[in-house]
Amino acid sequence: MNMRTLFHEMIDSTATTSTEDSLRAAVARITTKHGFERFAYLNLDAVSARSFAVSNYPQDWQAMYFGRSYMALDPVVTMGKRMMRAFQWCVDEQRRRATKDERGFWDAASQFGIRAGVTVPIRVCFGQVAMLTLASSQNLRPREFCETECAVAATSATFLHSRLVSTNCPTTQRQPGLSDREALCLGWIAAGKSMQDIAEILGLNYHTVRWDLDNIRAKLNVKNLKQALSLALQLGLI
Repeated sequence: MNMRTLFHEMIDSTATTSTEDSLRAAVARITTKHGFERFAYLNLDAVSARSFAVSNYPQDWQAMYFGRSYMALDPVVTMGKRMMRAFQWCVDEQRRRATKDERGFWDAASQFGIRAGVTVPIRVCFGQVAMLTLASSQNLRPREFCETECAVAATSATFLHSRLVSTNCPTTQRQPGLSDREALCLGWIAAGKSMQDIAEILGLNYHTVRWDLDNIRAKLNVKNLKQALSLALQLGLI
């Protein structure tokens, strides 16, 4: 697998395709050519709560991913934000050191044939992050990427981001209104968890959870969490 060739082809296709549909088809073709089955461009926008994906992942998985706010739990997203360089991952390796919730995430992903991949995170406007992931149903041989490969990968993801950041046709998106973490906290409230429970489950400070829930009440203009939960369900926010 020649990663530099793969990402150079991505750059060329992004620069030369005239429509968004042709770009998606080109990215899918390059992905398959180099031994991957799926691709996903993920725009993580916590400022406007407009996180969305352009992907050829199974639609049921995309709906589950955003509907359950998996982006707040996804270890690949966490690693990407921490490393901010191209890296490889594998379900079998990640499950060994995963939390119970993370193992549930990996089990769900595996059911949709997402078992390994390469992810390229990039920093975008206002401190936000976007990521390009190429995924496979097969395990990948462990490897590290050299500086040249990381540079080409980041350039490829940046080119793709410049074309898709303003897309009017994402394959899946979070509904506007709540941040990913706020939606996740409210989802746990719906499951009957207390603020202290949620803090422990998500590895957050109690006051952080309380802050998020207070923000939810303010955004939805309601007086209590019961009203917030009812309205969020009506609006499809969780």
